[in-house]
Amino acid sequence: MTATSAVPRPRVAGVAVVLVGLAVLAALCVLERDATVDRWVFAGGMAVLAFCVTAPVLPLRAPLALVRRYALTGGLWGAALALSGTLVGRDVVGLHAPVLVMSAGTTGLLVLVARQLRSARAESDDSPLVADALMLTSALATAGWDLLARTGHTGPGGWNASVVVLVTLAALLVCANIALAVEHPYLTRPTMGVCGLGLGTVVAAVCFESSPAVSHAGVVLAVGALVWTFVTLPRRGLVQHGGESAARAVRRLEVTSFVPGAVLLLDILLIVVSPRSDPILFAFYSTVMLAFTYRYAGTARAVQLTTERLKFQALHDALTGLSNRVALTSSLTRPDRDQALVLLELDGLDDVNDVLGVAVGDSVILAASQEITAVLDETGGRAFRTGGDEFVVLVDGDGIDALRLAQRLITAVSGAPAHVDGVERFPLTALAGVAAAPRDHGDDVMLPFVQADIALRDARTSGGGTVSVFSGSVAAAHHRRSVLRERLAEAIRDGGIDVHYQPVVDFLSGRVIKFEALARWNDPVLGRISPVEFIAIAEESNLVVALGESVLRRAVDWAHAAGVFEAGVGLAVNVSVVQLQSPGFADIVREILSTYAIVPAQLTLELTESVFLDEDSLAERVVKELAGLGCSIAIDDFGTGYSAFGYLGRLPVHILKIDRSLTQAMTDDVNGQSVVTCVVDLATRLGLTVIVEGVETEQQADICRFIGAPLAQGWLYSAAVPRTELAAQVAHVYSVPATLAMRNAEVV
Repeated sequence: MTATSAVPRPRVAGVAVVLVGLAVLAALCVLERDATVDRWVFAGGMAVLAFCVTAPVLPLRAPLALVRRYALTGGLWGAALALSGTLVGRDVVGLHAPVLVMSAGTTGLLVLVARQLRSARAESDDSPLVADALMLTSALATAGWDLLARTGHTGPGGWNASVVVLVTLAALLVCANIALAVEHPYLTRPTMGVCGLGLGTVVAAVCFESSPAVSHAGVVLAVGALVWTFVTLPRRGLVQHGGESAARAVRRLEVTSFVPGAVLLLDILLIVVSPRSDPILFAFYSTVMLAFTYRYAGTARAVQLTTERLKFQALHDALTGLSNRVALTSSLTRPDRDQALVLLELDGLDDVNDVLGVAVGDSVILAASQEITAVLDETGGRAFRTGGDEFVVLVDGDGIDALRLAQRLITAVSGAPAHVDGVERFPLTALAGVAAAPRDHGDDVMLPFVQADIALRDARTSGGGTVSVFSGSVAAAHHRRSVLRERLAEAIRDGGIDVHYQPVVDFLSGRVIKFEALARWNDPVLGRISPVEFIAIAEESNLVVALGESVLRRAVDWAHAAGVFEAGVGLAVNVSVVQLQSPGFADIVREILSTYAIVPAQLTLELTESVFLDEDSLAERVVKELAGLGCSIAIDDFGTGYSAFGYLGRLPVHILKIDRSLTQAMTDDVNGQSVVTCVVDLATRLGLTVIVEGVETEQQADICRFIGAPLAQGWLYSAAVPRTELAAQVAHVYSVPATLAMRNAEVV
């Protein structure tokens, strides 16, 4: 469809030029009729006036690049008008010379319009605009010739041939502009001028010898219409493809497509009422049939292209070009052979989207789809994209072949980040669920997809790179997760999540420095559920924000009731990245501190290192806001994942918690103690407090004291205790070696 800029009304100067021009033309007509001016002088005056009036107006209406083109066409038409006045009564190869010259002058304008017709729908599936123009032209030219013939403006063969050419060209010029105006209403006023130009040109040429006064009136009309056309042209050209008026243009074209039929019907009725034999009219009618055939053939082609495009869009993914879920449904409907379905989910894409943006994430998805396609080109199979980060591969054969293919696809997908700038540092892999899709899998068309999705959920429990095949045990595990999800939502809503407290102990004094709040769930139906299990369910089910807020509020409330804060002991609560990114989390913390009158430094928020992967992310800004309140910020499970000291210099981190895997390595691995020693030493130099997690033996405690670690947490001191034992833990002092106790007493 088409669009262009809004067209301002003609300037006063432009209108004045048109009026002055018309007055001068009228005067010349009077002089010529009185025979005081030679016919050649009259025609030359028309030419000079047409060019001189047109050229100065153009710079006011069009860019300089278009001025020369418009001035050339106006000058060509004026020159043809002048030349036709000198060729009255002459023939060229049997054709009437003045009429042929006027036809040539009109051709220049027609070429200018033809360029607009060609570009109006250059990138559209709609039928070419030239088809509409030809259909209108054939009807108008037929009616025009019939009218001229009935009014006696016919003659010898050469005369008739010349008039036919001029009438056809004039009709084509008029109808081409009408088609453009229908396509875009901003061209309505210039089109009115072109219609006047075409009518005036035909009248001036046909009546030049038989009716001079009528011919002069036609000249006045044509010149005035030409000037009006150029005055009212849009400043930025005639037509530009695209725009918001597409639907309206379609409706207008549907209406105007009936116009040629009405014109022809009136002409046919006139033939019936007053029949006459005219071979030229018969030829025109034949042209009408050809034009209508061309027009509707173009429409049929446009409908076909649109149908094919819409069908492709309905069955393919816009980003990757792969088949989509609708196409997958079609492929699984009454298959003629046994197949297997592999459901792939990209693992690690969320980090890319969060850090680099969705656009980069889309590039990674595209690269992954290309890797999948490359594998299938070798092995066979068809790929589908069924979701944001999900792909389905449908292959012939059984689950064993699909299992091998799934492992190969996961390896291929892991190479996708290498094809996208800036993503190389992000590890990307995939999870896969495999299910059989036999030819007789029943009335539920999407059952194999559902089973593969269940297998995929099972694979998530084992982490990236895992492939799970649907089976009875997998189905049972899925059922359990579904039940857990439902029961967990109820427990969060009804306050069924308990909080236990594990003390953090000073290695040297044995005193409790703070407690870590840990969520516990004992369901009345399912029994005790492991935190590892229900927290994973919460993350899958978007319940983690509600769970985290519930645990935070309960932990602080019960700790306050037990006198933890009053005794100067702190409280640590785990916070997920999702919580940090949820709206208003900092306000919730601020409210809790105010409600319980807690010294902010007594509340520690434990975070994972993934929060700090991207500088100035939303999560990082919230962390800085919380630190600004005075809360302590701890890095939990340090020594796993993305552990690095690089971000500690720019962030308000106060505490490092060494992961229990490093604690175990101190006694199990000869290098383990060296690693922990380095972490403690560097953290101390950075002014950070170190808490060693998972301390279970005196040997581990002795090593920690030896390397200078200040605080410990683990079963050596206490497991997590319920709130009923919290007050006793606040006052409890854990035993330390006698030498340390004596040293502490001496210091006191």
